[in-house]
Amino acid sequence: MNVKFKRLSSSLVTRLVLMSLVLLVLGTLVSYWQLTRFLRQDLTAMVAEQQATLADYVARDVDAGLALRLQFLQRTARDLSPGLLQRPADLQAWLARRHQLQPLFDLGLLVLDPAGRVITMDSPGPTLGAGSFAPEVAQLAQLAQRPPGDLQGWVGSPRRGLAGTQPMLPLVAPLRSADGALLGLLLGVEALTPKGFLSRVLEQRIAPGTDPADTGNAPAKTPGPGLLLVAPHEGLFVASTQPDRVMQPTPASGINLLHDRAMAGYRGSGTTVNARGVEEIAAIASVPLSGWFVVARMPTAQAFASVTRLQKFILQRRLPVVAVVVLLIAGVFAWLLRPLLRSAALAERMTRGEVPLAPLPVVRDDEVGHLTDAFNRLLAKLGEQQAELERLAHHDNLTGLPNRKLLIDRLQQALSRAQRQGSSAALLFMDLDGFKGLNDSLGHETGDAALRAIAQRLAVAVRQGDTVARLGGDEFVLLAPDLAGDTQAAVAALVQKCRDAVRQPLQLGGRLHTLGVSIGTAVSRGQHSPSELLEAADKAMYASKPTGREAQVSGAVLEAPDATQTA
Repeated sequence: MNVKFKRLSSSLVTRLVLMSLVLLVLGTLVSYWQLTRFLRQDLTAMVAEQQATLADYVARDVDAGLALRLQFLQRTARDLSPGLLQRPADLQAWLARRHQLQPLFDLGLLVLDPAGRVITMDSPGPTLGAGSFAPEVAQLAQLAQRPPGDLQGWVGSPRRGLAGTQPMLPLVAPLRSADGALLGLLLGVEALTPKGFLSRVLEQRIAPGTDPADTGNAPAKTPGPGLLLVAPHEGLFVASTQPDRVMQPTPASGINLLHDRAMAGYRGSGTTVNARGVEEIAAIASVPLSGWFVVARMPTAQAFASVTRLQKFILQRRLPVVAVVVLLIAGVFAWLLRPLLRSAALAERMTRGEVPLAPLPVVRDDEVGHLTDAFNRLLAKLGEQQAELERLAHHDNLTGLPNRKLLIDRLQQALSRAQRQGSSAALLFMDLDGFKGLNDSLGHETGDAALRAIAQRLAVAVRQGDTVARLGGDEFVLLAPDLAGDTQAAVAALVQKCRDAVRQPLQLGGRLHTLGVSIGTAVSRGQHSPSELLEAADKAMYASKPTGREAQVSGAVLEAPDATQTA
């Protein structure tokens, strides 16, 4: 039994089957990881775009509602006769008629005199009073000092009414006489309810525990999408699809990093983790008229639900397939290796004396020996060819310099180091001026000699850690990684070295020839891809092309992934 097990464990078939099993499982895991990563990136971009569209749409809707109400107040203030201010009963009736024609304010209209006292109000309930509008009364003295046309109306601060009643928002328009004297304030008060102009924000509902700014410590429940309307100056949630967040203070700095950026003025989208550890994709859009901003967010658990289902599908369906494939591979290997197994069994029987000794198909000095020796020589030859192919794949055949493929690899490494270490990586894109005329007049062999000479000069002129590569034709690239300190001065020094190296006369065809060079530079601190840096340097090089005189140097400093600054 032990002998049979030992033979089975050392069998080539067993090893091949185990190897196949490992490869299949490894391939499944790699495909699982790659597919999951790709889908998450793709869905993140798609959901971020959707949330940005939703936030922008809601922000425009809120801004339009505010603009409509401010326009109504401004028209009403212009049409209000100063004489009505002395007749409160007539003024109230006049306001009621105007409000009936265009009932925009749920909590009505009221007029304050220059001292901040209520002259009259058109209100359906007792929630309003002068005490509710202390901030607007405080602005009266400042408003009297400003030119008449300086401020036609504004959106007040959201707050609760008297005795902590429902949330409300005052909108204000000044009342002035014909000569511009301040006569008081006309206020329209809107209730912050789902029936008003904030219906886009308030009419949806979201499961508890998914607010990205929630500061509670309770465990998060089932996540869902939602909207927030934030007044950054007041530090309040004006509206939310989570009702208990309305008129609550925004979280302290450091709890939600994307929220902190939004409070500081950032408008865009991103992925963040709220205070309860729920990862979300959120987008922020401004409400210009009020200075507020809208946040549309969706937990990644919901956004990536299809990815989770796909992961389960792969694990549930792929593993049985792997088992079946392994069994098929075992059968195929056993069938393919049957002649070899028969030969081994015959040799073993000979050793036990069960059958007469006879020559085996494989002997020490026969075709198998020659085949083994030839196979070894073939492997050595293939290794040499592979090394040569590897060299040709990464180096220019004419100059021996690194080619585009090797340059991209080193550039990627340089950008990664720059991002980690806080340094910079510079790229100099060079195109020889006058090379085409030299190549056409003296022939391609002379042109090739010139390129080799220029390549040698550039390789000697740069720093030890720099990379000089040839992209083709008369285009060369210099990669200068790990630049610190005065990057501009370092790049300028490299540019001058390259120009001096190219300018030296070339002894070609018995005569001296001088070439020029157009150089474009690009500098990054690691936030960009190699293709972006190459493209920036290439554009800068074309921008520096000479127009009848020696080329100048043009460069681009890439400060951020979404911004390019031309120097």
